[in-house]
Amino acid sequence: MKVLTQYSVHFRDLDNSDYEYNFTVSDSFFDCFEKSEIKGGDIDVKLILSKKPNSLELDICLSGRVKIICDRCLEDYYEQIDFNDKISVELGDKTNFDTDKEFVILDRNENEINISQFIYEFAHFAIPLRHYHHNDKNGNCGCNPKMLEALKKYSNTKKNNTVDPRWEKLTEIKNNNVK
Repeated sequence: MKVLTQYSVHFRDLDNSDYEYNFTVSDSFFDCFEKSEIKGGDIDVKLILSKKPNSLELDICLSGRVKIICDRCLEDYYEQIDFNDKISVELGDKTNFDTDKEFVILDRNENEINISQFIYEFAHFAIPLRHYHHNDKNGNCGCNPKMLEALKKYSNTKKNNTVDPRWEKLTEIKNNNVK
């Protein structure tokens, strides 16, 4: 977890103003999180911290690429990501990042905030729900051809046009009610 300490931002002695920070995320960052969908990556992180008397606003922008597993051929590939979101941080009695409110709470006695969890979550928000290799410039699928061949071989390609008799009865009932 020593890798994650570099994502801590000291704010206690800052004036009430905006501050910009830049970070780089690499494979070692994602190794710190168990069961991550993202296996690695190269991401540039830009943080704009707006310090106010009793709160902070974190504007976090991620840009780069992440390594994920293709849902079709099960091989790693890189997906480009661009994501931007804001986190409101209220200073309170004790730290609580699991609030059901629009903000997180940080103990007012804290001197710094670590944004690694936010980076991790935002990177996951940025990836598409379906993970597939992109087609090349000729329109060919980027997936492993051997795996695609195996999928074709073992998939049920015969279309079964017979309808379950129970569905036929329901269709009859439905059609009778329409008249």
